[in-house]
Amino acid sequence: MPNAMERAASEVMGAAKDVKAGLKGLTGVFMHLMEEHGKVSALIKRVSMSTDDEVRAKLYPMIRMELLAHEKGEVEAVYPMLAEFPETAAIASEHRNQASELEAAIIELDALAVSSPSWAPAFERLAKLVTDHVNLEEGSYFPRAQKLLGEERTKELLPAFEAAKKG
Repeated sequence: MPNAMERAASEVMGAAKDVKAGLKGLTGVFMHLMEEHGKVSALIKRVSMSTDDEVRAKLYPMIRMELLAHEKGEVEAVYPMLAEFPETAAIASEHRNQASELEAAIIELDALAVSSPSWAPAFERLAKLVTDHVNLEEGSYFPRAQKLLGEERTKELLPAFEAAKKG
């Protein structure tokens, strides 16, 4: 479990993403996804900056859980909706490939002890994949999807996303 300072930093990053989403005109599920991106990005940054095995052992399971649940929600609830439209079908396909890469990077990390000399480079690979993925979603996918779906549908997608994460 992260300490109070790490939790607070994660919450601040999530709130900053909410503001950014609002400025981009994102609502509903897309605003929520950006908030989740901010929270997990703060945790990833904390691990990336640390050489302490205890910090890695404490935070990586949380990062892992958040990333897998987030991707599960996207794959099951958000991107299938986008696959239905010719304007966003390619986005859904690209996302499937990215989700597979993220899962492979997590599997690679899971096989390593946090004290292994290979762990930090493997974690940095995951961190880069997450950063690239977030930048693509927030800079391209979400604005295009928001424009296509509209505010009401993006709000309707949020409960389905949350249910898929838990299911």
